Amino acid sequence: MDEPEDKPLIPFTPVPVRARHDGWTVEKQIAFIEALAETGIVEHACRRVGMSRTSADKLRRRPAGAHFRRAWEIAVDYACYRIEEDAHHRARHGVARPIFHKGEQVGEYRHYDERLTMFLLRSYRPERYGKALDLRVARREEEGAEGPEDPGIALEGVLEEIEWRAHDVTPGDDDDGRCAP
Repeated sequence: MDEPEDKPLIPFTPVPVRARHDGWTVEKQIAFIEALAETGIVEHACRRVGMSRTSADKLRRRPAGAHFRRAWEIAVDYACYRIEEDAHHRARHGVARPIFHKGEQVGEYRHYDERLTMFLLRSYRPERYGKALDLRVARREEEGAEGPEDPGIALEGVLEEIEWRAHDVTPGDDDDGRCAP
């Protein structure tokens, strides 16, 4: 059975309000939440529905606004998820940068931001790229070990754990398509 196309992106029970020509209607509340999910910026979402930030905050704080508050949080989380996806895409595919000669664009090249890549790796794989590895190196230095540790030996336990974790994961386990940290 086909679902209706006008079904809200984030279903919630709108805050019951007194009918006013310039107030928060059910439609405005739904449109606000959807705009917030798209932009992640409350002021932009308010502008789209013709309401003020102050009135949105008041609506959110109402005792009957629990569902609206939860939908607001979900919308912001969704906007952050989209930013995360964009960061992954830029780290993997780079960003086109123009090349100019004598004031005219003559081409472009792909710029890969290695700081972004390292941030993502450290965040999603801390056991391999994050603080855990830094702490092991610092501990070794505190113990007075001579010379650098063989990287193969240093990562051996971590790699075994990663391999062990990989065997426990079956395709389709993560609902959002991201790598689990």
